[in-house]
Amino acid sequence: MITKSSEFETVVNSPNLRKVLESRVLAQLGDFLANFIYTSVKIIHFSIPGSVHVWDYSLRNAMDKARLRSLMGKKTKPDRVADAAEAFIAYGYYNQYMTLDEMILIGRNNLKPTDFKSEKSEKEACGHFFGFLLEKIYMLALDNLKIKDDRSTR
Repeated sequence: MITKSSEFETVVNSPNLRKVLESRVLAQLGDFLANFIYTSVKIIHFSIPGSVHVWDYSLRNAMDKARLRSLMGKKTKPDRVADAAEAFIAYGYYNQYMTLDEMILIGRNNLKPTDFKSEKSEKEACGHFFGFLLEKIYMLALDNLKIKDDRSTR
């Protein structure tokens, strides 16, 4: 049986969205999950080989698209905004809002072969996909009354 650390338990069950987004523990897990999801989409659905490290640029754009970036504060460093996206993906996964298969399917449905023609177009498409994924996790967390709608105060 795997036991979870009290820090992990506290943050993954927190109703405080900012605390979730700032969690280094969740960001580390989310880094792995984001890379796994994106690599899986490319290999399984587009037959593009090789593992991928998702760009911080794309994750920062995803936070903007999901309207979560402003919750981080104006002076938050760009790499921490990317970490927050990864933390939120881990949060959604560990709260069982979505399975990895569902996350991969969202990637398949939000990406198209032409997105991989250049690195620039791929980065943009990757940000769009992860933005959609973050928004979906956010809505599922709201539906489950796990978090409050902190975005509405902006």
